[in-house]
Amino acid sequence: MPSPLWIFGTALTILALGLLLWKGGRPEREAAAGLFVVQLVSGWVDHLVIGGQFRWAVAAVSVSLLVWFVRLSLRYDRWWLLFAAGAQLLALGTHVASLFGSDVLTWSIVTTRMVVWVEIMILGLIGVWEATSAPYARSRSLSAKSRIA
Repeated sequence: MPSPLWIFGTALTILALGLLLWKGGRPEREAAAGLFVVQLVSGWVDHLVIGGQFRWAVAAVSVSLLVWFVRLSLRYDRWWLLFAAGAQLLALGTHVASLFGSDVLTWSIVTTRMVVWVEIMILGLIGVWEATSAPYARSRSLSAKSRIA
């Protein structure tokens, strides 16, 4: 039986991605697509290891998610995307730590990555709130119509 922590993480991921797709705007949907792809691809490439513990392919996927978040942060006016990029930068730091660390650090690195993932999912939920509540996040066509009326 899966651990309660795994169940919590999986449920939070499903909830966050579902709400990002359902209630979010275009930036949230693009972020959700990137997060889904990263979740899927990371599982496929997890076995690719250099030197016993450096998962180079997962590190490459992590870099791609950081680039994706930075791109979205620069393109759209969403604060949560900027914070998600910062959180992903922390996750990327764990890959660097695995290059220099010993086997003793492995569980610290894994735990940090899990905490960062939960943080990004919580930021995604905040992103749904931002997309539906913030005046600057509303569709430009909607605000243009309201100015005409």
